[in-house]
Amino acid sequence: MSKLDVLITRIFIQLGFIVVAGAMLPPLLSLFDWPHDLIWRTASLVAAALSFFFAATYPARRRAASGVRTPAVVWLDVLILLVAAAVLLCNSAGFGLKPSPGPYAAALTAILFLGGWSYLQALNTLLAHHKNRADNAPRARK
Repeated sequence: MSKLDVLITRIFIQLGFIVVAGAMLPPLLSLFDWPHDLIWRTASLVAAALSFFFAATYPARRRAASGVRTPAVVWLDVLILLVAAAVLLCNSAGFGLKPSPGPYAAALTAILFLGGWSYLQALNTLLAHHKNRADNAPRARK
């Protein structure tokens, strides 16, 4: 496996863990009888921090693994992830809306859908990369 293969595998596992941990955190906090407002603020802040960190570091990690500039479509994916993280941050801060499960669930769902869409993009990239390597490999003599 190439460095890019490993990175792409790792990033989708990471995105999946962000979504799953985000989905599990509010029910966990409610088991401790936290006030609803605090549950959504805390869960939103944690999910926002993880999403912002992922989005901020992904282009450099991808460039290091692939050796090429980050494609525009990947920057679009990063922008969408940053928007979802901003919704989570606003939900945490109570900016523009009362902290609640609606914006939280919408942002986590957006991250999940983004992960699925990005996976398909990455799969096409990897398949094309491996096909080009196979096409350019020296042919064995008969």
